[in-house]
Amino acid sequence: MRTLGALFIIVLFAWPWQPAVAGDDCADGRLSPARIVGGEKLVLSWTGKVNKKMATALDDAFEANKHRVKSVELSLKSCGGRVDYMAGTIAVLHHIKETHKLTTIVDQGSTCASACIPIFLASDNRRAALSSLWFFHRTWRRKLTGGVDEVQTGAPGKSSIDQFHDRYYVPAGVSAEWLKRLKPIIENTGGYWQTGRDLWESKSGIVTETIGDVLLQEDRTIYLAPAPGCTAMCRG
Repeated sequence: MRTLGALFIIVLFAWPWQPAVAGDDCADGRLSPARIVGGEKLVLSWTGKVNKKMATALDDAFEANKHRVKSVELSLKSCGGRVDYMAGTIAVLHHIKETHKLTTIVDQGSTCASACIPIFLASDNRRAALSSLWFFHRTWRRKLTGGVDEVQTGAPGKSSIDQFHDRYYVPAGVSAEWLKRLKPIIENTGGYWQTGRDLWESKSGIVTETIGDVLLQEDRTIYLAPAPGCTAMCRG
């Protein structure tokens, strides 16, 4: 019995989905090493909170490679962060768009919540998996002073939903009707979860191109669990 328990633990930690959950979308945010794909596309991937380092990290990676590429692809997996850090990151993405084609991506099973969403919307080309997860809520600007995002608040902890949407959602082509339905939900609740499929089928305008839920084998490394035993069948 003890042997079977040990084998179960080995299988659990070696199961194929284990690498997919390794990145924590609420950990301290970090940028993975930049890659150039196909000789002309800069691929960037951010995992974790939108923090003070995000804008600088993206800008540094772009500046170091901008003369070698024609386009930039930014993959996001984040539970959000402070509005001022978000605004700084968006400014960097707008700078990138001045000279390069920019695409933002939220992959299968990844989350883009709160401050991550306006960052995703900063691109004109926005790809998301049908199985991605999204969380919308009103902005909370506790202990922040000044108009860092040009959205004025009446008091700490309160914000103008309309002004926030007008600044970050409407210019991206998000549906006015969809925003009208969203406002009372996030105004009167703690927030609103959606999937990529929900956003696409409701014609929200958040996503401009969908990514299917089937992940091809050549797209990732497959990890196989060690077999607890081998019969004549598996020996051939």
